[in-house]
Amino acid sequence: MKKSNAPRVSDVVAALFERAPAGLAEAWDNVGLIVGRAEAPVRRCLLATDAAPAVVEEAAARGAQAVVAHHPPFIEPLKRVRGSDYGGEVALRAARHGIALIAMHTNLDAAPGGLCDALARRIGLEAIEPLGERSGRGPVKFVVFVPAQHADAVRQAMAEAGAGRVGDYEACSFAARGTGTFRPLRGAKPHKGKVGRLERVEELRLEALVPRHRAAEVVAAAIRAHPYEQVAYDLIPLENESPAALGRIGRLDSPLTLGGLARRARERLGAANVVMAGGRRARVARVAVGPGGAGFLAQPAAAAGAQALLVGEIRHHEVLAARALGLGVIAAGHHATERLAVGIFREALRAAFGSRVRSLLSRADAEPLAPLGAARA
Repeated sequence: MKKSNAPRVSDVVAALFERAPAGLAEAWDNVGLIVGRAEAPVRRCLLATDAAPAVVEEAAARGAQAVVAHHPPFIEPLKRVRGSDYGGEVALRAARHGIALIAMHTNLDAAPGGLCDALARRIGLEAIEPLGERSGRGPVKFVVFVPAQHADAVRQAMAEAGAGRVGDYEACSFAARGTGTFRPLRGAKPHKGKVGRLERVEELRLEALVPRHRAAEVVAAAIRAHPYEQVAYDLIPLENESPAALGRIGRLDSPLTLGGLARRARERLGAANVVMAGGRRARVARVAVGPGGAGFLAQPAAAAGAQALLVGEIRHHEVLAARALGLGVIAAGHHATERLAVGIFREALRAAFGSRVRSLLSRADAEPLAPLGAARA
């Protein structure tokens, strides 16, 4: 059988994580490859907001090998995979058709240039800034101790596995010289030295930043390139400041009334279910936004000087809290504020694979809630 040269599912996941790193996801979230085989070839991806059963069936009918969705079909670990459960049914259908399910959720919300920024730009915000703290996990620092003459080989292996990427720079690392000591015990096969004798070796402490989702790959690559039988290394969690956040705030290209902003959201997002709280004629110039359920942004939005908060959906008590802070509130629908994700997926896949992976926009992926007058039996 001829070996396929098509990108693999793992390549697709890696390309999407380059755009929205896994470390930006909230601790409770479930992102990356949810169902499927990492080594399976991919020539077509179906892009959707939700990996619903109908979307999986559409992927099979259109010859897609993977579904890339914003929402994972389940977040909590499945103890049972049953067709009577939504997540179980999705997983069963995907497995039956051999289709991989990939999710990019809160990591895509938070990432610079991700869903929050796309929503802010779509409604006409300028001078966009991050808003709201996130609880996602940051990068790690990988530290390994290696003989100086082998440092370049280990450094290159680390970089090829994903270490040392900082903004628009790659292969970033730091090395400090020192002396390592060790005494090989019976049964050891040391690269240098003799069993039972304390050895001193000039070594480099080599370190680099690593995205959390790449840590295992970087460790494995460094060990393969390292001359020692036993490799000493550290993985150190970091809490580096990041422009990533779960919301955005900015200035409208021209001031509007709150009602005018709601109408703009309906038109530009294609939203069927827009509701609002506050005076329709209230002047709005500075606006905070968050896709999906983002009512938690009310307090930081008010503190940052917003006159309005535009989200996908918001709970009752969050509306009351926002109004008490003087904010107008617009809820444009969870699906409407997050369907912009598919455009980001398409851009990321085109940049990574060109014509080798074809991106298909789902036709079955649609707003699940309809206004009363438009509801179907």
